[in-house]
Amino acid sequence: MIEALVITLREGIEAALVVGIIIAYLKKVQKTNLTKYVYSGLVLAVIASVLGAVIFNLIGFDPENEVLEGIMFFTAAFFVGSMVIWMQKTSKNLKKEMEEKLHTIVSQNNVHFKKQIIGIFAFTFFMVFREGIETVLFMAAISTENNAFMNFLGGLFGLSLAVIFAVFFIRGSLKINLSRFFNVTSWILMILVLRLFAGGLHEFGEVGLIPMNPFAMKIIGLIVRDNSSVIISMMLLTLPIIMILLDYKNAKKPLDEVSGESRVEKRKRLAEIQKDKRWKTSVIASALVINLILGYNLFAQATRPVYDSTPQAISAVDGKIRIPMDSLTENVMSKYSYEIEGVTIPFLLVKRTGNIISSGFDACDICGPLGYFQEQGNTENIICENCNAPIPMPTIGFPGGCNPLQLETEKVNNDIIIEVEDLETSKDVFAAVGQVK
Repeated sequence: MIEALVITLREGIEAALVVGIIIAYLKKVQKTNLTKYVYSGLVLAVIASVLGAVIFNLIGFDPENEVLEGIMFFTAAFFVGSMVIWMQKTSKNLKKEMEEKLHTIVSQNNVHFKKQIIGIFAFTFFMVFREGIETVLFMAAISTENNAFMNFLGGLFGLSLAVIFAVFFIRGSLKINLSRFFNVTSWILMILVLRLFAGGLHEFGEVGLIPMNPFAMKIIGLIVRDNSSVIISMMLLTLPIIMILLDYKNAKKPLDEVSGESRVEKRKRLAEIQKDKRWKTSVIASALVINLILGYNLFAQATRPVYDSTPQAISAVDGKIRIPMDSLTENVMSKYSYEIEGVTIPFLLVKRTGNIISSGFDACDICGPLGYFQEQGNTENIICENCNAPIPMPTIGFPGGCNPLQLETEKVNNDIIIEVEDLETSKDVFAAVGQVK
């Protein structure tokens, strides 16, 4: 239940926050006639997320497909970035327009207005769809017959928290200083653009569509890894808190007299101030609660044990290495090493359900011989030490991306047989980075 809550909260909070920024922005610049297109994109994206996940499951499509994920990352980054530019252009003349009391900023009959409709609709759709389809697929992956209902409750609670925060943010930011609102929300959106763009680079780099070296993948991996994503989400939630606290600090005292104000008008003004303060307090409270949940999850991830033992040195007989199947723990990575002419060659084996063996060298084409680890309790993936790319166990040893380099094995009776000459093919990979003794 907790895992489902964190998944839906982490995936939902970014979409909820960005959609909240746009709706609050449209209200501030008196473009409330455009908010219906935000909600239309939101509803359609939710429906498309569920249908897309169902279709993917029916056709057996891999939800971890790097090309699809990369395209979605880049598409979302494009729309968020273009939305920041549009907000900045519109806000330049906002003060003058508001002083002139213009109630409509654009004409509903011109081409520019139609472009805004398309942009806002597409922006909302792709932001929510990207998060939504991942959420549905992740929920399906962690659910079994025994925990499906509890995961549903946890997921529903996580999404509810994200939506509640979005509502509080919209209402609590309406009377915040305009320049501060534009500055802070622009920072929020640009941080998100950076993470989305890095995610696209990472996915395309994994499959070789964009040339990458180990250093570049390491830097990008630091941005997109799960722990970093949680930290970024917490940063995004902290910025509205700072914005509201600064607004409190610079606000005029509510008891200050207003020239020509009657007692009734004063009571109404004070009531409105108190109402506004309650909304702002709700933003801070909900953001703190969500940060507390994400912070707990971050701590749990950081302290989660991992399997990354020192490779067990083994020897060969007649040019063959024999490893008993019974020595492997099901769905747990085991590491071994063999020395050839002073070069230590590490490799890994995983015995999957049904005694299926996945094998590969402890190195990949992109990140080199930096190795892999496995989180305790994660029986689906191993993870690259350098760029944090998750590698599904059935793809270990398949060519391309960050997958472990291919190592041929053979099952004979109850043993796994590895030819020494197959290990020799990777000697240069490990010797090139100081593996020579």
